Amino acid sequence: MNDFEYVDCHIHFHDPLKTDEQIKLIMLNEFPMLKSFLDNPNDNTKLLEMMDQVNCKRSWIINYESPRVMGYDLSTLDWVSNFCEDSDKRLIPVGGIHPGLHEDAHQIMRNYFESGLLMGLKVHGPHQLIYPNAYTGGLIAQEKLYQTMEELKIPVIFHTGTSIFPKARSKFGNPLVLEDILIDFPEMTVIMAHGGRPIWMREAEFLMSKFKNLYMDLAGIPPKLIQEYFPRFNRYADRCIFGSDFPSPGVPSSRENVDNVAKFPLPPNIIKKIVLENAETIIKSSGLYL
Repeated sequence: MNDFEYVDCHIHFHDPLKTDEQIKLIMLNEFPMLKSFLDNPNDNTKLLEMMDQVNCKRSWIINYESPRVMGYDLSTLDWVSNFCEDSDKRLIPVGGIHPGLHEDAHQIMRNYFESGLLMGLKVHGPHQLIYPNAYTGGLIAQEKLYQTMEELKIPVIFHTGTSIFPKARSKFGNPLVLEDILIDFPEMTVIMAHGGRPIWMREAEFLMSKFKNLYMDLAGIPPKLIQEYFPRFNRYADRCIFGSDFPSPGVPSSRENVDNVAKFPLPPNIIKKIVLENAETIIKSSGLYL
């Protein structure tokens, strides 16, 4: 059933030379087909071929600095930018910086965005070992970073929920910390990744109900559990975005998941927003996507 195109707003490909060896073993054990990528890490053709096979119009490639947990240093931003080149803009580079490690984080990221090297910001508390609202406790570099993202109209994707990776600390993934950000930076495009799953879904649903400009991506959530996890899902489904979280442990193919999302008892125009239109609107809103 590949009869409609879609956007996958949440795919993870990282420079294997910078990835922690234990993390690589976990990924290979789950997805043996990734060996060809690990052997040819700068070649995006295999991914594009896979997208063609499943009629995936575009994929957002998520990267972020996480030296202690995942092994990624700041060079991952250049890597993802280069990886997404020559893809006819089918691969959207998303990168993240650790504001606790760079006082000038906002200027570093401004340079990436204004030069067109990146198109979105990723904040991953459990892997960066920092609260996304640490600016409320005095982390000025983080506050300046968010101010810059708001000014440039850059979409910011916040990981919410747990992480199974060995050195990750899931306490940094409680979605309620986004309440501060949504209040303090009301013009920033905020995407709440994973809906707080598997333990903070009620908190995530509260935020979706309170903030009408908040988006939620469905990455890593089994479609069959959406209605169970989020009883009021139909009320804000028009602000949800499809993502697969591939290649994360336990995640099947993006096509299988998007086909199941398309079966939700929702009007066709809402389904289209989830699987295609919301992602396209968001990534083009900054004016960087030309």
